[in-house]
Amino acid sequence: MPEYKYYEDYEIGEKQVTSSRTMTEADIRLFIGCSDNTHPVHVDEEYCKRHPAIKGCIVQGVLTLGVADGFMAREIGPSKVPTVHYGHDKVRYIKPVYPGDSIHCETEVIDKYEKNEQFGVVTWNVNVVNQNNEVVLFHIDKQYIGRRPADKKE
Repeated sequence: MPEYKYYEDYEIGEKQVTSSRTMTEADIRLFIGCSDNTHPVHVDEEYCKRHPAIKGCIVQGVLTLGVADGFMAREIGPSKVPTVHYGHDKVRYIKPVYPGDSIHCETEVIDKYEKNEQFGVVTWNVNVVNQNNEVVLFHIDKQYIGRRPADKKE
């Protein structure tokens, strides 16, 4: 990634695949400590055995979304250009994520527009994909990204 990637440097149709991460039971427990999300589907194997749609305790959907957000931040954030997360739209939890699943993001820039003289908004379709190449989560991600200053225009 270039040291500086401004709003103007993103192209509609641009695709990217992020690094991956294996989700663990420890992730579930740490997230519980932050969120108090102790629904049985995340912590009770006996409950999960009786649930028809899952095969064991699952990673919280919002935790999966947070990991995806981290992937995006790592891909966009290292740039020395000011960037702020602008929001998630149309978040859909397609399939459960289980401890031991490895997930990554496959992204495509679908829109961009100038917000003001200093910033533009870049919009991505983001598929969170597991090790079996199954989409487990989809969302639209928007980033508020600095525009190229006049003294750096090419």
